[in-house]
Amino acid sequence: MQWSVPCAVLLVAALAWPAEAPAQQAVAAEIAPSGRLRVGFQTGSPILAKRAPDGSVGGVVVDLGRFIAERLGLPFDAVVYANQEAYAQSFGKGEWDLVIGVRSAAAEEKTDMSPDFMLADAMYVAAPGREYGDVAAIDRAGVKVGVSRGGGSDQFLTRALKLAQVVRVPGGVPNAVEALRSGAADVWAANPVTLREIEDALPGTRIVPGAWTTGRYAASLPKGRSTAARDRLAAIIDEAKRSGVVQRAIDREGFKGVRVAPG
Repeated sequence: MQWSVPCAVLLVAALAWPAEAPAQQAVAAEIAPSGRLRVGFQTGSPILAKRAPDGSVGGVVVDLGRFIAERLGLPFDAVVYANQEAYAQSFGKGEWDLVIGVRSAAAEEKTDMSPDFMLADAMYVAAPGREYGDVAAIDRAGVKVGVSRGGGSDQFLTRALKLAQVVRVPGGVPNAVEALRSGAADVWAANPVTLREIEDALPGTRIVPGAWTTGRYAASLPKGRSTAARDRLAAIIDEAKRSGVVQRAIDREGFKGVRVAPG
């Protein structure tokens, strides 16, 4: 018996659907064995998430985490860390099923990372009374560069700066502001969202022209997950970018200098 092309396509799809659902359920169970997707992230960097006065947490990574959970058919549980240092120390402890944060050497060593979902130029903000013409003026003897301890800025600038001193401080805008106000740091290195909040909180600060790198943000699974699990996460991240989930979250927060990653 001969089949028309449309009938043949429908037959193939019908035969594939019953097998596809169990396979996706198996991947979801591998990623989140408890049956709930525990998504780890930190609130010390407002480009990721912030805690509201009522205690609730929202932001780009919360939107993305909920989207990933929805696509996996799982309830979403936020695992919130107060700053980058606490977030980094959580790796390998089994406290989460996946994390969302800045791409760094430590994260790439300890987890399997998805494609980037968001990019942001990393810059400096100068303390009141400090003047720097551009980013090239920072790496000089006597200049103290404040960074969030254990974060991407710490890891990158510890290797990149040759003459300036890296000053490591627990993350969060209030700690950055105090470091600049007290003179513990001459400049603070971070993404543009964090730097704008520092500017608003400490009059007299000024963004130093130029970027010292581009921050890349991704989701990560613990090492050892299957290729199917990694591919499924990558496909969901791609869908979040294509469907506008990431862009809408950026727009809602009013971020400047932040963009959806290509690809």
